[in-house]
Amino acid sequence: MRVNTYGLNDIIPLDIKRKVRQRCGFGCVNCGSAVYQYEHVDPTFAEAIEHDPDCIVLLCGGCHDRVTRKILSKETIKSRSNKPFCKQSGFSFGPFDIGLVEPTIKIGTLTCRSVESLIEIDGESIFSIKKPEFDGAPFLINAFLADRDGNEILKIVDNEWVTTIDNWDVEVVGPRIKIRRKLGDILLVIRTESPHSLIIERLDMEHRGVKITCREGENIEIVTRSGQILKSSSMKINGSRIGIEITGNSLGIGVGGGNIYIGSMTMRSVQPTLPNIKQLRSRQEPLKKIRRNDACPCNSGKKYKKCCGFFR
Repeated sequence: MRVNTYGLNDIIPLDIKRKVRQRCGFGCVNCGSAVYQYEHVDPTFAEAIEHDPDCIVLLCGGCHDRVTRKILSKETIKSRSNKPFCKQSGFSFGPFDIGLVEPTIKIGTLTCRSVESLIEIDGESIFSIKKPEFDGAPFLINAFLADRDGNEILKIVDNEWVTTIDNWDVEVVGPRIKIRRKLGDILLVIRTESPHSLIIERLDMEHRGVKITCREGENIEIVTRSGQILKSSSMKINGSRIGIEITGNSLGIGVGGGNIYIGSMTMRSVQPTLPNIKQLRSRQEPLKKIRRNDACPCNSGKKYKKCCGFFR
C-alpha cells in the first residue's frame, strides 16, 4: 500500500471505483479496452487529498505505459476523460485467452467439451465453440448473454467479449467479469482459467422466452416457454453436436451423439401463466377469445396451439 504526502493511501473505496467505471463506460477512456486500472489524472495520486471519482479514469496497461513513456500526453487523457471512448462507441471490450487445446466450458453445473453448440434455442446458438480455422489458430468461442428481461449484457465474438454501456455496472478483476443490474443484484459472473477453461459462475437470463439460471456448484435450471423445467446438479456432455436443444415444446440433451453423464436431474412441467381474467375485467378491458392459430399471449412468437395452448 502506497501513501502520498497528504496521507492518502492508494486503496480506492469500492463505491468510488464503481462511480469511475460508470462514468468511463467500463473501459479505458482512450481505447475502450475493458482490461484496465484506475489512474488519478488531475490531480495525480501524489497530489491528491481524496479519491475523487471525477478525477480518476480507467486506463488499460498499454495506454498507461504510453503515458508513462510520454508517447501519450496527460492532456490527451484529460480530454478523453470528458468524452470516454466507450461512451462514444457504446461498448467496452476485452479478449479471452483460448489456447490450441479444445477448451472446457462450464455453465454452472453443466460441463461441455467437444460440443459445437452448448445451448441452442429455436435453432439459434447462444453459446458455441468453433474449431480452429487453420493449424496454429485458437478455438473460437461465441456467445450471447442477456438479463432477466432478454436485454443483451455481454456477447462474445470469436474470443473477444463486448459489454454494452447500458449495463448498470461491469467490473473486471483479474480473470473475472461481474455484471450487476443494481447494487447487490448480480446478473453474470464469468471467469477464465486460461487457456483451457471458461466458467460461468452465475447467470440469470432470458432469451426467446426461455429462462436460464445457474450458480457454480448448484443446480442449473432451464425453464422453457411451454413450462418445462430442467434442473441438474451435475451434467457432463462430451462430443455432442448440441448440448441442450430447446425447440418449441421439446427439450433435448446431447443431440447428435457423444457421451452424456447426468449425476442428478429433475424434469417437470408447469402450466404457463395466461392473462388473469379477473384483472382484465377489473380494468374493464374487453376479453378476446384466443383461437388456435392466434399468436400466443406469452409473446413467444409461436401460434397458441403450438405453445401455451398445447396444455389446454
